[in-house]
Amino acid sequence: MNILFLITARGGSRGVPRKNIREIAGLPLLVFKARAAVKSDYCTRLIVSTDDDEIARVARKYDIEVPFMRPVQLATDEVSSIDVILHAMQWVEQNDPRKYDVLCLLEPSTPFLTHEDVNRAVELYQAKDALGVLGVREVRDNYLFVAEIGEDLNMAAHFEKMCGNYHTPRQMLKAEYTMNGAIYMVDWEYMKQSRTFHSPRTYAYLMPETRSIEIDNMDNFHYASFLVEKGIVDIHLWDDKENKL
Repeated sequence: MNILFLITARGGSRGVPRKNIREIAGLPLLVFKARAAVKSDYCTRLIVSTDDDEIARVARKYDIEVPFMRPVQLATDEVSSIDVILHAMQWVEQNDPRKYDVLCLLEPSTPFLTHEDVNRAVELYQAKDALGVLGVREVRDNYLFVAEIGEDLNMAAHFEKMCGNYHTPRQMLKAEYTMNGAIYMVDWEYMKQSRTFHSPRTYAYLMPETRSIEIDNMDNFHYASFLVEKGIVDIHLWDDKENKL
């Protein structure tokens, strides 16, 4: 099974300036994802799609392939990530003689995916004969406790959702999950035809909260750095032991 690993890393980032190449323990965020892919057992090819010259230079410094520069029109806040993915897939189909079976999207903003996570996600994909596998984490708050608040701060929407459930212990509520942004796998042809990672044959790869940290603001970044500093996340999982990446 040929898998193309794609890291998407545009230059613009509002919540965390220069996020994709910001460093934790001396390692740029995009390199965490690159090493997870390359150290896995299943990486046929890894490429970065970026519009930014500095990001491209940093990627190449770590021997990560940047085979093209993303067009400016695909690097704005309004552009769909699917359009960026399809652009990269089209480039690969036109320039790589290999036929790919699976696309694996890796976003730098959830850096703590490990190579073992990649292995297990691929093996889940194979075992389930899946069309997709998505990284997920358990959410802290059940949907019963989450609702909109009115402009006047009225909580009527919460009342409507919780009505009849006031005395239900939290422990009795089923666990719920959300995508964590760590890994997105999808059948190559299915993505081209459907323009989505979701299908009735998409399965969840469960990850713990510590490896599901998603960096969308500086508080997230400082917390992720703290986890590494205290050894809660083992930075050695992304060591360059084979003198590559």
